[in-house]
Amino acid sequence: MKRTRGFTLIEMVVALAVVAIALGAILAGMARYVGGAAQLRNRSIALWVAHNRLTELELQRQWPDLGKSDGDVDMAGISWRWRVEISKTDDEQVRRVEITVSGPKDKSPAARLSSFLVASGHT
Repeated sequence: MKRTRGFTLIEMVVALAVVAIALGAILAGMARYVGGAAQLRNRSIALWVAHNRLTELELQRQWPDLGKSDGDVDMAGISWRWRVEISKTDDEQVRRVEITVSGPKDKSPAARLSSFLVASGHT
């Protein structure tokens, strides 16, 4: 009996199973990468919103009042919610600023920025 060269049906099924498992792992890795990139993009934009709000506070002519304020701003096609909390420090000429920024679907802040404002230049 002469044996023909080629793959048996079982060998083909095993090869297809190996390829399917490998493709599944590759696709799962790509999905995680794309999700991580989108999350990093949103975090970067949220930090820009926080830095913009801090810059607005620094450029104001008047010394900011203690307390909390919030508002909305659109950036990169996304509506962001910011919240600013200004508190006093041991030094009367310095105030602590805490800014949090959340996206429309965020349960927790996408970005948090802490800084200090110094009274020089403010009236």
